[in-house]
Amino acid sequence: MIKRIFVLVVAVAMAISASAQSDAGSLTWQPNVGVTYTTGIVDGLDDPVDGAYGLTFGVEAMYMLKEKLGIALGLNYTGYNVDDDDIAYSGYDRYRYYDYGYGYGGYVNGSIYERALDPDSRKARNNYFYIPATVSYYIFQGFAVKSGIGLNILSTAKMGGRSEDDGVKVKDFYKPVFVSMPVGVSYEIKNLVFDARYTFSLSNVCEYGDGMFASLSLTVGYKF
Repeated sequence: MIKRIFVLVVAVAMAISASAQSDAGSLTWQPNVGVTYTTGIVDGLDDPVDGAYGLTFGVEAMYMLKEKLGIALGLNYTGYNVDDDDIAYSGYDRYRYYDYGYGYGGYVNGSIYERALDPDSRKARNNYFYIPATVSYYIFQGFAVKSGIGLNILSTAKMGGRSEDDGVKVKDFYKPVFVSMPVGVSYEIKNLVFDARYTFSLSNVCEYGDGMFASLSLTVGYKF
């Protein structure tokens, strides 16, 4: 029995060690897909904005500078979703604006504002083209820590399932571009790459007021 357990342990260890970490000077490509959980931090609110899940997918190219050091550039389509549009309203007092018959910053009229008070209508669903540039350092075979900088370009924005209401575009609430910083780890087994990253905004995501996104992404990719 002990011999069987020993053989099993050795076999598992050999399988784990057979990672796809690339040699220095090599260029690899990695399509990936996964989920992202996003929350928001808004100036004027004590608690973070209620978070929600979104889909992320894309491709990454990595060049190994040295045996343990690589640089990568990616292009992803990522959903930064939250379940409370305070990220768009940036913590302003809605009731004050509603009483005066104006909307947030003069851009949201009473009808949109009234519907925004409904929890189901306050769900923000925003999709971005996400371009991360990262540096990876392999602590041991197949396991890497990574960090870098990311450019996020707004593609679509919806609130309560609507991208526009009474002539007002939801995208008008958000900056067309914001900068973020990803920090994470990855583990490679043969050609599979499991990646976990925490990404937070370095610049304001809101067109009016101050708001930030913070997200956790879990993806699986195939390196070739």
